[in-house]
Amino acid sequence: MTWPTERVHRAVDEVAMWLEDQVARRPAPYRAAPPGPLPCFGPLPPLPPPPASPGIWTAPSPWPGAEAPLSVHVATCGRASRGVAVLVPPWKLPRAGLLSGWRALLQAAGYEVWLVVPPFHLDRTPPGGRSGEGFVGPDLGRLRDAVSQSVVELRVVCALALARGGLPALVGFSLGGLAAALTATTPESPPTLALLAPALDLHAVLERTRIGRRYRALAARAGAPLPPDEAMEPLLRPFDPGARPPVARRVFLAAGRQDGVATRRGHLPVVRGWGVTPRAYDRGHLTLLFGCRQVRADLEAFLQGDQPATFAPL
Repeated sequence: MTWPTERVHRAVDEVAMWLEDQVARRPAPYRAAPPGPLPCFGPLPPLPPPPASPGIWTAPSPWPGAEAPLSVHVATCGRASRGVAVLVPPWKLPRAGLLSGWRALLQAAGYEVWLVVPPFHLDRTPPGGRSGEGFVGPDLGRLRDAVSQSVVELRVVCALALARGGLPALVGFSLGGLAAALTATTPESPPTLALLAPALDLHAVLERTRIGRRYRALAARAGAPLPPDEAMEPLLRPFDPGARPPVARRVFLAAGRQDGVATRRGHLPVVRGWGVTPRAYDRGHLTLLFGCRQVRADLEAFLQGDQPATFAPL
């Protein structure tokens, strides 16, 4: 029997989340976060010298108490650059090479590519840990700090990209799209933003996916369960990028109709808050990010200016 295509895309997401469920984890109690806006929108410290050559560039993190230096994987385009494309990878990316196709697309479009490593990922993973583990969990204070650190670091990197000149762009994937979207509301935002399968609605992820059920179970096992769904929404409101006006003026927003990770609500905060018209693809979360030629062709055309911006009133 042949499965309908949409069931295949949903199944890929379900299997990926199920595999994560098989990883042994200690119980993790729920802890509330301080109220108010995220602490990532204030003045930046002095900027470090920018990357000078391809490879892994590091600098002290601007986030107080950061466990590892800021890390950026730099790749040139081999010809006159039209600017820097700042990439923000998905959560728990196990190796940077999985984004090589996207990097090659951006290089072919004339961009120097800077892949910004989020806290606790890739070469910033704590010894003996797994890439991305600990970034998300029932401790909302820790999540708040992790997202805020990501945004502050992105602001620094984007400021360096703007100083490089040309037409820089900011590209966020999945949960990396949340930090990218928040950064796009700051003065350091590049004028062009691309969000691919962005996980912007954290309440939807906790309420509707295996990821949410996993962390609810870990918190319950620790004896400090998460609040009910209706009580979680205001606690997660500070993470909503749609509540802040965008500085980026050209926005490419790609969403999968069968997305089981970010969910079909994952992109709605900026649709409602910014008035962005999304491009919908018949893909799941992972198959949009790693198995959709059309979204790559559309992004390339958008970056080349052959497609209109999607930043327009609904």
